[in-house]
Amino acid sequence: MRVMFPDAGVLRPRLKLTLWDVVVIPLIIVIILLLTIAFQGASQPFDVAATPDLTVSLDPINLPYYGLRTVFRMFLAVLLSLLFTFTVATLAAKSRRAETVIIPALDFLQSLPILGFLTVTTAIFIGMFRGSLLGLEAASIFAIFTSQVWNMAFSFYHSLITTPRELREAAAVLRLSPWKKFWNLDVPFAMPGLIWNTMMSVSGGWFFVVASEVISVVGRDNDQYLPGIGSYIALAIEQADIGAMVYAGLTLLIIILIYDQVIFRPIVAWSEKFKFEQSEAQEVAQSWMLRLLQRSGFAGSLSAIGAAIRRSVPTIPVREVPGSPVEVQPDPRPIDRAIDRVWYAIVIAVTLWAVWVLATYMFGSGLGFASGRVLAANPNVNTDLDPEIARQFAAFGVTVNPDQTVWLSDVCAATAGGTQASADLAALLRNERVGAPDDLAAACAAPMVPAGKVAWSEVLECLWLGLLTTVRVVIWIGISTLVWTPIGVWIGLRPRVAQFAQPLAQFAAAFPANLLFPVAVVLIATYALPQNLFQAPLMILGAQWYILFNVIAGTVSIPNDLKEAAQVLGLRGWAWWRKLIIPAIFPAFVTGGITASGGSWNASIVSEVVSWGATTLTLSGLGAYIAYWSTGEFNPHVGLGMLVMGSLVLAFNRLFWRWLYALAETRFRLD
Repeated sequence: MRVMFPDAGVLRPRLKLTLWDVVVIPLIIVIILLLTIAFQGASQPFDVAATPDLTVSLDPINLPYYGLRTVFRMFLAVLLSLLFTFTVATLAAKSRRAETVIIPALDFLQSLPILGFLTVTTAIFIGMFRGSLLGLEAASIFAIFTSQVWNMAFSFYHSLITTPRELREAAAVLRLSPWKKFWNLDVPFAMPGLIWNTMMSVSGGWFFVVASEVISVVGRDNDQYLPGIGSYIALAIEQADIGAMVYAGLTLLIIILIYDQVIFRPIVAWSEKFKFEQSEAQEVAQSWMLRLLQRSGFAGSLSAIGAAIRRSVPTIPVREVPGSPVEVQPDPRPIDRAIDRVWYAIVIAVTLWAVWVLATYMFGSGLGFASGRVLAANPNVNTDLDPEIARQFAAFGVTVNPDQTVWLSDVCAATAGGTQASADLAALLRNERVGAPDDLAAACAAPMVPAGKVAWSEVLECLWLGLLTTVRVVIWIGISTLVWTPIGVWIGLRPRVAQFAQPLAQFAAAFPANLLFPVAVVLIATYALPQNLFQAPLMILGAQWYILFNVIAGTVSIPNDLKEAAQVLGLRGWAWWRKLIIPAIFPAFVTGGITASGGSWNASIVSEVVSWGATTLTLSGLGAYIAYWSTGEFNPHVGLGMLVMGSLVLAFNRLFWRWLYALAETRFRLD
């Protein structure tokens, strides 16, 4: 028998243009041109010592360019987040040993504030891109990345660990290689939830765009305003310019509508084919942009080239025997148990070493003790970090640090233990903006921690502030769950409604809460309103959307055959929620809840210290503590705040959210 094969040239992708390419090709050219303009602006010369301070103009004519620069940063941050998600989250889901390290690390890292990441990385990136603005751009992009990646990573990880058993058995029967199994099973199954969480991550990035585009640089008295929507909003708040705030809000609305129509709505409609169901729904998401791309010959050729490249990647098929078990065996072999012990020993040793290094960095070599006594705090007397106050101290011979801090121990050293202060220096110490003790000699006589280090009394203070912030987070996460869960289910069950609600929800999620802070400041200051009741909810304005988007994603992913079965069985009311909806959306809700919790902690940095013009309101909490000490350079006080915040979030996630994760993995799976 003679077997005939087609010529290899037949299988090669060919360029075949259609009428629709009249729109698609110019659109691609415009996108490339805009990216080129944004990159040129991001690669301008910048020298820390010589270049003038970066600032922005409140002239609304600049907003299109500022919007382009911000979108460029967020675009790169999303690409980095996807790369991180596909690698790190996959490793956590596929390797039990890696999971024991990666998931706690993600829990801890997602709770760390953006300001903390900026203080750690700004100097590093400036050094890497010395003489170029790319250093500050990289710091800003990394900050946006840290506001996006955790939500996407947790969503992908949870999809991988809840993949239906029959799909994994089918992959084993087909003997798919790990590479093909990843792209033909893991990614398609996780795609609906990942897309909605990517949308939420982009929107969450807008919430923190103000913090990521206004960067403190050591050696500069003023913050550096990178051209962008966030820095425009920050300057408008500083100057109390209501008109500029309105222009920024309108620009943001236009940008969100554009990328919703051009990017996210086509992706949502395209992801319908990845739903795990045995019957097709009557209503599915639609997108004019997706139809345009599907009818474009140029876009089809690009897709064919990508598919050909992916097929050409050499893979090694697995040697599993069809029908072999795909579950992890309950009883590991002795060699596996030995490897586990060695692995856990290494993890514990590295963790203890890291704790020791961090402790010595924060407390000093004596860890806050000397001669068996607890050392007293060494406060910063320049409480407002005022450059003018710092210059006055320097004129009297007192050591002043680049971040404008003036430590009490340095004042004591310059005044012979507080006993030889000149009249002018004594007058400066009595200034109401200087936090010097009333009895300087007595304060100097007490043993203090080294300059810049923290004392154990400050640890207790941070724990108390962390408890206050924890209570606020728990209360407002609970309220958001009760409000947005039924709304998300209602939207997710109606694809036509979702098409209209999707851009509105994206705009609400992307809308920087900083634009609403002035309203809260004016109301609280004018009517003497309780800050805990009116200022604390600001921390949930951005984080609540994680719950809504994940509930919508979980509802959209419910197989149509399950909905038909519930209808046939006549499920109504609470029975419908208990038997169908809650089990179906529970895994997605857990992902939304844990990321909303981390987002609320992150938002506490900007919500516990709000300002409008010359009026600043501070709410006692760990977020306000970290915001105060974020002076442009990582310091022991920022480290203490980040450590306490991360530890509290990690403990809460371990005790509560991880239990819900285990419940979702064992009971609420589509098996």
